[in-house]
Amino acid sequence: MSAPWEPDRPLTVNDASALIRQSFPAIDSRGLKHIGSGWEFDAFLTNDGWVFRFPRRAESAKLFDAERRVHKLVAGRLPPGVAIPRAQFVGPPSRAFAYPFAAHAFIPGIAADEIDEGFLPALAGQLGKALGAIHSIPEQAARAAGVVEMDSDDEGRQEWIGQRLEVLSALRGVDAVVDRAVGWVKEVSLPLQRFQGPLRFIHHDLSPEHLLVDPETGRLSGIIDWTDAILGDAARDFVFLVAWQGPAFAEEVLLSYPHTVDQGFRERLDFMARVLSVMWLALAHERHTEVEKLTGWVHNVFAPQG
Repeated sequence: MSAPWEPDRPLTVNDASALIRQSFPAIDSRGLKHIGSGWEFDAFLTNDGWVFRFPRRAESAKLFDAERRVHKLVAGRLPPGVAIPRAQFVGPPSRAFAYPFAAHAFIPGIAADEIDEGFLPALAGQLGKALGAIHSIPEQAARAAGVVEMDSDDEGRQEWIGQRLEVLSALRGVDAVVDRAVGWVKEVSLPLQRFQGPLRFIHHDLSPEHLLVDPETGRLSGIIDWTDAILGDAARDFVFLVAWQGPAFAEEVLLSYPHTVDQGFRERLDFMARVLSVMWLALAHERHTEVEKLTGWVHNVFAPQG
């Protein structure tokens, strides 16, 4: 049985180029470049600036419609100069590839964790404003677009947590901070309970690779991967900030965040950062990728607080 993040069929660059050429002959697919593979899609860049995303599994193919509604909801609300990947072409399923595939205009920039650290203070202010804009989207409008509330009883979510918990014992004995973090997670009650406060529209999968930044200026140029957007706790969108750069950076972002946070915001943020940083490290061990980076994230969350 294949791992849940593996594709259910092979797709080479040549395969993708042929599919694009068949459905969109006017697009220049010569010299097509593979630019990344996430949990849900394989992404390829054409010579004329289109990013084509191909579903890695059947369930991923079902995300395009919901994603389109979310993109329409978000479009025009982000600060000027911050783009989102709105699909402009959709290729049909075929015998050669069983799922639809979609293309959006290329958004220039590099992942936020690749920029010069000297840009981080300015980026913090931009992130605060961007998160404020995202969280300003009315709950009613989000629901009308099909966005749902996080369900603490979701079987897939519980299974994801359970699988990570089984891996935690393999993380012990190498790093003292990780040992302490794993011990802490094993003692808490999981899965996380449903948020009981006012709901906000949240991205729910913000991470440095989903934030595109101009490498020359450090300005935020795009926010991608909106397939996990939900109604939930605004603090969830700050978790990656704590893991990526530590609690002090999250506080810098909050200085430009236009909404008032509630009394329990920081306590929930700390709790989620502790749980999820360890879960992400467990996943990295399972996938044999980015272990060193995710170990650093656990250090950022746990080491400063003792």
